[in-house]
Amino acid sequence: MICHIEVYGCQMNAHDGEILSGILKSAGHTVVKNASIAEAIFVVTCAVREHAETRALGRITHLAGMPDQKPLMIICGCVAQEHGDRLLKKMKLLDFVIGPDLYHRIPDLLREKTGRLSLTEQGVEKYESVSPDRKEFPRAFVTVMRGCNNFCTYCIVPYVRGRERSRPSDLIINEVRGLLKAGYKEITLLGQNVNSYIHAGINFPKLLEMVSIEAGNKCRVRFVTSNPRDLSLELAQVMASHENICNQFHLPAQSGNDRVLKAMGRGYTRNEYIAKVVMLRELMPDIVISTDMIAGFPGETTEEFEETISLLQEVRYDYAFLFRYSEREGTAALQISPPVPVKERLARLSRMQDLQAEITLEKSREIVGKHMTVLVTGPARREGQMASRTMGNRLVILESLSYEPGQMVQVRITRADGYTHFGEPLSTLLKKN
Repeated sequence: MICHIEVYGCQMNAHDGEILSGILKSAGHTVVKNASIAEAIFVVTCAVREHAETRALGRITHLAGMPDQKPLMIICGCVAQEHGDRLLKKMKLLDFVIGPDLYHRIPDLLREKTGRLSLTEQGVEKYESVSPDRKEFPRAFVTVMRGCNNFCTYCIVPYVRGRERSRPSDLIINEVRGLLKAGYKEITLLGQNVNSYIHAGINFPKLLEMVSIEAGNKCRVRFVTSNPRDLSLELAQVMASHENICNQFHLPAQSGNDRVLKAMGRGYTRNEYIAKVVMLRELMPDIVISTDMIAGFPGETTEEFEETISLLQEVRYDYAFLFRYSEREGTAALQISPPVPVKERLARLSRMQDLQAEITLEKSREIVGKHMTVLVTGPARREGQMASRTMGNRLVILESLSYEPGQMVQVRITRADGYTHFGEPLSTLLKKN
């Protein structure tokens, strides 16, 4: 059967798309990029925010309505897990609703051609027997754990992804070895909260060090995501002591106010959070730090929101992913009052975005003139250019097509606009000199 897969959401969803593709291909199916020729269309969805869910469901409606085509429509991922049978009742165009732990059942469903069906049971699936169909050479994801035990009051992830389960370290190292043999140059270790990783006495700092040693000078290593509560000195020291571990840290703060943080169930105070940022920067002065922030959490006052603004100003993140609070069915935050009006949430979000855009631009321009090693990842959006990434995961555009994905290039950063940087290869500079 000819299959098409579209993915929405986080890196975990992106890797789940690779796992799903691997399952389909191993069962003899063909996976194509062109949805118009597909006999079965899979949409891997994200339920963390209402906008992401609405966008994915709208895309399903569009795909199902393409002329001269009646493909099987399968919704997968977190939205499928959240709504289950209700999606079948709401969207008559859907054939199957499949939760994140049941992708291995899909080949049987396609073969048996059963009636419309929802499968959302949760178990301990880690997909150890699956070879992911990787899409992003020379960069690869390696899942180290699935699920989350934190139950932040605004977050639906523990309900749709299940409880934490860590993979054995030997299986992770074996997967890394396979990627190194295949020539991959950057590996990202994935988990809803990688700092919670623990298996047979090996915690995440130890695992990260094991992966770093295995990768050696052949490959970069990075990871996402971390709960600030669990960020340890041990982890920061491991990062600082291994040159191939990327100097990038995504550290979601969510709010700058202690009362709101407590209501969110985050498990740390503003001062504790700032102390960990200081620790990271003391050990790695050139580290790139990003965050997540929520505007308009239930009960958040104007004064409390101003503390989030001041945290952005104090920390001065390189990047920030900013969102208005989104109600998620089944989460504890729905019981917190009073709700912040949507109009006010959007106004607060706009203030955060404007401020962070200024900071990001300033931080970006600080590296103009610096020499950096970048990893070429593939063609850029504009014709005649190649895209690359720094150790801090900054996007650097090279004005040349003479490079191949996987090459490491020494460049001088010539200009920056905040999110995009332009680099001139040092070899070119030497010729000019």
